[in-house]
Amino acid sequence: MRRITSLSISSTLLWVVSSAIAHHGAAPFDGDRRVTVEGVITKFEYRNPHSFIYLRATDSAGDQIDVTIEAAGATGSYYGLTAGSLTPGDAVTAVFNPSWQRPDEWGLGVEVFKQDGTIVPLSGRYARDLDQSSTGVATSIAGVWLPRSEDFFSFVTNRRSLPLTEEGSRSTQAFDIRDSSQAKCIPYPPPTLMLYSAINAIEVLADRVLIHSDWMDGERVIHTGEPDSGTAHLPTLHGYSVGHWEERTLVVETTDFSENNSGIASGVPSGSRKYMIERFTLADDGTEIAYSFVLEDPDTLTESISGGSRWEYRPDLEPGDVACDLESAGRYLTE
Repeated sequence: MRRITSLSISSTLLWVVSSAIAHHGAAPFDGDRRVTVEGVITKFEYRNPHSFIYLRATDSAGDQIDVTIEAAGATGSYYGLTAGSLTPGDAVTAVFNPSWQRPDEWGLGVEVFKQDGTIVPLSGRYARDLDQSSTGVATSIAGVWLPRSEDFFSFVTNRRSLPLTEEGSRSTQAFDIRDSSQAKCIPYPPPTLMLYSAINAIEVLADRVLIHSDWMDGERVIHTGEPDSGTAHLPTLHGYSVGHWEERTLVVETTDFSENNSGIASGVPSGSRKYMIERFTLADDGTEIAYSFVLEDPDTLTESISGGSRWEYRPDLEPGDVACDLESAGRYLTE
């Protein structure tokens, strides 16, 4: 039997709402309510960036109802949602935030309870509850790292207080979620890319540092060899990055960003004059990286902004091999 419960926004529910806003912008889900459904899984699609659970339930009139629940995708493997988490035929109790348009048939997943007592998280809200501490000791910034979730969501929730120019404010207010690059499998550029809580793999080579993010296969190249001063670089999503070492810190200067409607933060644009200085500092004990940035953009910001995150060293994790799926990325815009 389907049970519907309405809740006020608590601190944990706010985590779910923030998660939805982070990806969907003006999310099509009612974050103030939770719907609880008992049923049987008919299909589970494990995709990047969103997974989908198809559930057959029975409503209060005794009629069958099919429910589709959007969940975190392959980037959520570190907190317990994997391709083998759910299987067709599983009898489960699912909790989700209902959509505004089809609240009985479509929702944003919170969690699933299986009959054996297993709780499968469907949202990044549980990243706080699980142990996110480092699992090894690194001797350099090379390796597998996981930015802490709370730093990303702090950045997301504070974006409304950014010091915007008049043009920046107009562009932000005019932002349409249907124009989100994420719906096209294109991640936001740094700093958002570097703050997002997804597995990051760093490779240190003789003349460059490569950073791969599981978030929509984001790739950065930081040139550490001889500078090619005077050479023009075409504007790109992640810009042109030049780095140098200051003992245990990689200092990165990035210019030549292409214009982006979410280049500062979700829905906050950046122009061609966007400029960033970043620092990746390995902790003395080798268990984490302190990431920080200072960003200038006279087209959007009246003054520079700064922020950062802690990246935990996680050699126990492996970067995902699930490519970003266009249908999965943009489906929330059509439902």
